[in-house]
Amino acid sequence: MTAAIEYCATTPVQETQRMRGEFLTRWKKRSLQLPPLGAGPCHVDLLEEMLRDLDIRGADALLRHLRTGCPMSGVVGYEEIYSPGPPGEPEITEEELLRRQPDVLARSTQAIRADSLTNKEAVWRSVRRELEAGFIVELRNPPANTVYMRRFVIRQVKSDEHVPRVKERACDDGRMSLINKAVRMATPVKLDTVDVYAEVCRRVARGALARDPRAEFKSVGLDHKDAYRQLHARNDRLCRCVVAEDPATGRIGFFRMERLSFGEAAAVVHYNAFAKVLARVVRKGLKLPLCQYYDDFASPCQASDGTALADVLELLQGILHTSFNEDKTSEGHSFRHLGLVFTITSRGVEVAISAPRRRGLVQMLKGVMARDSLSPGEAASLAGKLGFATSALFGRVGRVPLQPIFRRSNASTTFAGFKLGGDLEEALGWWVRTLAEDEQCFRRTVPLNPIRPGEGTRYVLLTDACLFGLGAVLATITEGVVVAVEYFSHPVPREGANLQIHHLEFVAVAVAFALWFGDKDDYTVSVWVDNDIILGSLVQGRTRAKELRTAVHLFWERLARSRGNAWFDRVPGIDNIADLPSRLLHAWAGVPIRGILPRRREVDQRVADAAIAEVL
Repeated sequence: MTAAIEYCATTPVQETQRMRGEFLTRWKKRSLQLPPLGAGPCHVDLLEEMLRDLDIRGADALLRHLRTGCPMSGVVGYEEIYSPGPPGEPEITEEELLRRQPDVLARSTQAIRADSLTNKEAVWRSVRRELEAGFIVELRNPPANTVYMRRFVIRQVKSDEHVPRVKERACDDGRMSLINKAVRMATPVKLDTVDVYAEVCRRVARGALARDPRAEFKSVGLDHKDAYRQLHARNDRLCRCVVAEDPATGRIGFFRMERLSFGEAAAVVHYNAFAKVLARVVRKGLKLPLCQYYDDFASPCQASDGTALADVLELLQGILHTSFNEDKTSEGHSFRHLGLVFTITSRGVEVAISAPRRRGLVQMLKGVMARDSLSPGEAASLAGKLGFATSALFGRVGRVPLQPIFRRSNASTTFAGFKLGGDLEEALGWWVRTLAEDEQCFRRTVPLNPIRPGEGTRYVLLTDACLFGLGAVLATITEGVVVAVEYFSHPVPREGANLQIHHLEFVAVAVAFALWFGDKDDYTVSVWVDNDIILGSLVQGRTRAKELRTAVHLFWERLARSRGNAWFDRVPGIDNIADLPSRLLHAWAGVPIRGILPRRREVDQRVADAAIAEVL
C-alpha cells in the first residue's frame, strides 16, 4: 500500500497512464495464450502467474481453494494473508454437527412455517434467482451428510440514494444450523476501514500537493458482483442445503449450495482473502492504492487521471474475469464510500454523512420507536449503519448509544416481539435527535498535516486525582516548545466523597476540559493520565463501568461539538506532574517546571459539582 500511495502521489498522471497501459496490454495478450476460463471466481491460472510476476507471495492456499472449493468447517484461515489469531479448535466437530441435524431440520421447518407470507415469497424469489444462476441445485433426497440452513431475508433501506429503496438480501442461518460452531477462524479478517481510507486519501493528497500545489483529487470505486457467491464451496464432507418453502404449494424444498453463503462464518475469511489479493494486484500492477472492505473497493487518485477507473475494471473484469456491478462503479470529487462522503481538498480530507442518508436513518429510527420493537436481526443491521455514521464524527462520539443496540443484536432468537426498554429507547432517541438536528456533529475534516510542529498552538494536559483532591497541569506547544502555563488544585466536592479513584480520575479530566477548553473551538490537545481504566474509557468511548457510561458519552459529545481534537495516552504515575496538585500541595506552585513557573487557576465550584453529578 505504501508504495502505491507514494507512486500515485508523486508520479505525473501521463507517465502513470502510460505504465498502466503497458501492463494491461501485456497481460491481456497473455490471457489469450492460456487455456479458457474454468470453474472459479476468476481466471485462476492467470491470477497465479500474475501474482508470481508481481512478487505477491502467500496466496498458495487461496489459489488451491479457488480451484477445488473452500472448506466450510474445521480450522480455516490464511496466515500468509492475515495475521494469525489465538490457537483453538471449533466448538463442535463435524460428527457432532451432523448428529444434531435432525433437530436442526425440525426447528428450521417450524420457523419457516411460522414466518409471514411476505417473507416466504421473498425467500422463494431468492431461491429461484440462485437456481437460474447455478448457485444452488435442488435435491429431492438430501444425503446423510446434509447440513440444513433456514433461509431468511434481511431488508436494507438504501437511504443515501436520491430515491430511497429497500434491498432484499438473502441470508442463510449459519447459527441455527450449527455450522458456524463447527468452524474456527485461525486468521481474523482485517479490512480497510473508513479510517484506513481517510488516511490513504490524506497521504496521497499531501504528497501530490507537495509536488504541485494546484493538484486536485477524486476517488474511484467498484462493487464486486454477487460477492460471496463468486467462490465455490467444498461439498465432499458436508452437503450444505438451503431449506425454504414454496409459498404457492406449501412444499418444503432442499437446495444444495454450490457457492459461499451470506450467513456462514467461514465465508467471511474465504471471500475477504480473495478480495484482498485482488486489491494487492491493483496496488502493485496499476500503482493505485486500492482499499477493500468486503465487496467495496475504492482508491483516491489525481482528478486529471481520466483512465483510473477504466483501468481497474479492465484488469479485474476484462483480464482476470471477476464480475463487478458496472452500474455501481463511480468516481468523483465528492465520493460516496461505505455510507460516507469523502472530499479531498488542499486543506484536508472531509468526511461527512450525506443529507439523504441522515434523513433515511432518522426515518428508520423513528419507525423502530413507533412500533416499540427491534429484533436481533434488525438491531444488527441498524448497529452496522450507525457504526459507519460514527466514522464521520470526531473520536468516539456515539459509542455509548451504540451499546444497547449491539446488546439487542446478540439477544436470543425468538419470534415474540422485542420491546425496546429504557436503555435501548434512550439510545435510539439520542441518535434521532443528533442526526436530525446536529449537522456539524457529522462532518469532520482530517487535516493533511495534523501534527506539523510550529503551526499554531497545541496543548498538553496532564491530570490526576486522589480520594480528596483533583489536579491538572496545562502546557502549550508553540513553535515546537513545550511550556507549562497553568495548573489547578481543587478538593473533591462533598458529593464525591464515596466515589472510587477511577471515578475521580475521570472527574479531573472533565473539570480540566471545562476549565481550559470550554470556550475554545477547533483545538488540539494531548491528554495524559495514569489510570488505565480511565484511559481505556476515553480511548474507546465506552466503558464497562455502568456509572461512567453517561459521563464518557457526554464528554465525547461536547468534544465533537467544539471540534476539539484530543489524543489520550498513559503517563507513569511517577512522571505525572499533576500528582502534587491533586494532593492539594500548594507549595508546588513555587517549583518551576523546566524553568517555567505555572500559574494557579481557580476552579468554579459549580464546574466540579457538574462533573461529579455526571458520574453519580
